[in-house]
Amino acid sequence: MSRTSASLVATIAALTVVGLVSGPSAIAAPAGGAKALARDGATTLTRLPTRVSSAADDAVVANKVLVRWKAGVSTGSRRIVRADVGVRSLRTLPLVPRAESVAVPAGATVNETVAALRADPRVATAQPVFRYRAMTDSYEPNQWGLSNTGQVPEQGYSSAGAPGVDVNAQGAWALPSGTGSASTVVAVIDTGVDIAHPDLSAGIWTNSGEIPGNGIDDDGNGFIDDVHGWDFLNNDNSLYDNTTCSDTSDEDFHGTHVSGIIGARRNTLGVVGVAPSVTIMPLKTIGCSGGDTTTVIDALAYAEQNGATIANMSLGGTGYDSALKAAIDASGLLVVAAAGNGGGDGVGDNNDFSVAGCGTASEAANANCPEYPASFSSANIVAVAAVDNRGTLTSFSNYGASSVDVAAPGASIISDYPNQQLTFLDGTSMATPFVTGVAALVTSAVPGISKAALKTRLLSTVRPLPSLSGRTVTGGIVDAAAAVAGSPVAPSTSSLSLTRSASTITAGSALTLSTSLSVTGSAQLRPVELQVYSGGWKRVCSVTTSATGTASCVQYPKYSAAYMWYFPAFMGQAPAWSAYRTVAVRPAISSTLSRSRVFVGQRVTWGGVVTPHRVGLTLVLQRWTGTRWAAVKSTKTVSQGKYSFSIAGSSRGTVRYRVHFAGDAGNAAQNTSVRTLSVV
Repeated sequence: MSRTSASLVATIAALTVVGLVSGPSAIAAPAGGAKALARDGATTLTRLPTRVSSAADDAVVANKVLVRWKAGVSTGSRRIVRADVGVRSLRTLPLVPRAESVAVPAGATVNETVAALRADPRVATAQPVFRYRAMTDSYEPNQWGLSNTGQVPEQGYSSAGAPGVDVNAQGAWALPSGTGSASTVVAVIDTGVDIAHPDLSAGIWTNSGEIPGNGIDDDGNGFIDDVHGWDFLNNDNSLYDNTTCSDTSDEDFHGTHVSGIIGARRNTLGVVGVAPSVTIMPLKTIGCSGGDTTTVIDALAYAEQNGATIANMSLGGTGYDSALKAAIDASGLLVVAAAGNGGGDGVGDNNDFSVAGCGTASEAANANCPEYPASFSSANIVAVAAVDNRGTLTSFSNYGASSVDVAAPGASIISDYPNQQLTFLDGTSMATPFVTGVAALVTSAVPGISKAALKTRLLSTVRPLPSLSGRTVTGGIVDAAAAVAGSPVAPSTSSLSLTRSASTITAGSALTLSTSLSVTGSAQLRPVELQVYSGGWKRVCSVTTSATGTASCVQYPKYSAAYMWYFPAFMGQAPAWSAYRTVAVRPAISSTLSRSRVFVGQRVTWGGVVTPHRVGLTLVLQRWTGTRWAAVKSTKTVSQGKYSFSIAGSSRGTVRYRVHFAGDAGNAAQNTSVRTLSVV
């Protein structure tokens, strides 16, 4: 583990907290020098609230569209079409054959221009230029995503973590391939990156074919002085612009934070990345107001042309961008993309579904639209959801049983912030670089691995989490050690018990069902589920085991049922099921006599309600004969479970009555309390 100079340590230690309004709150190093900012000392940092707001909310760029020409359309014919529609050519696009961007005519809208171009038989397709934004939200503490020991994030966080809910980075580092290779280049297609940050500077890509500062394109790649990457937004080589956005956040904080999660160096300062020895290629495509289709495509092409094998894309938009999909499909990169943070409402959406009008209005109006590029069907995309420190799918994270591949830590993630600072952020933007880092470790361990094989290895070695079942393709969180080794973690042995507080209860009464988990390794803070059989086993309660491996759930069942505890496969521990136990539930039957004393021949009404309310339930009115209960008459329940009997006092004396339910598949047998009728 290398150390930086004493002067640099002193500089970092002397930094003060910078207050930011509605932007990410930067956290300077506390007093104590390098040790205070080391990973094992991150819990001493003070959490400040963070949030990212969008300076602009339009889903598409207002002044340009993309057109793709049919094969064989000549330059002259293209000129004629452009003149007819009134558009002006801006430039061609890499990776997408016969594609160019054109300017929308004055007084025309994007939709009008797209429609006019599509109407010409020489045009294969036309589309808007979609806007892409960094996807982030905000909140709390240290690097539990690398090693979750059950630590409690220090300020404002509600619960301890579940040990083992992490990407198992330390397990990967212990393997012969270690912390990755500098020859593995990861493109961060994002906002800019503070390449001078002490956590990042040693791992930033350098273009060996370029002579810095001579104003010449030495390597002939079309970019002048692209020594460490390129800013496609401003078309220059400045990767960190130190620009403040309208929400007072630093324009390039997002790409800096993402880069730190992937590859922050092991230098006793700040944080450490998932793959701290790999190389980061910063490619700026997003600014305060976002980026667009062209900047992202340009960055993809540059990344591949200059040796990157993996692209991290913690960005997204809600329009189906066929040009971007074509570019991704054509590239040789594995693209790791954020599933999205629920659109305008901040609540996770199902990326498997789409609604009419997606991508044509504001982001807020597209709250239920899938996020792209994550939702593209491209074979070389890995779409990433976010989980918290207990292994629960976060409330903001998008999901999709067929469209979102895998999950990673995405809540309370500490990483680098410009100007030698740190901050905590939430978002699928933070989960995505965890997966990218794991992909980089695998690529370092298996040089030349194909993007198809790399994706397969990432997805086939996940560790299942209950909250991801039916929410992602794999139902699990990435496991760095398993992915690098190329095989899933060997499962352990597990067993569960089930104890019920009673075998028979009355509907509406409390029923406590308890369990004790036994596994190879710790049974502490493990997820368990109580399931009930109703045409199949269905989850009715999810809890976490105590320090002794016990858990319980209280139910208020209305019907008889069988219950079972289930322990899902978790962090390499094998799944387990308890034996099932049946609980008989008797209905609650109220009973009231309209009067308790009548004359001979006078009628009296016996009525009440059966709970749960069931229509057509057969009830029998019984009379005590002195030796047994004999049936007098029967009736059936009506709306809201109501019933009634009408009886007459036939002879003088005292008669005892009750209402009897014989039991059926829904409820066990039940009798009401006994009522006495005096006949005079």
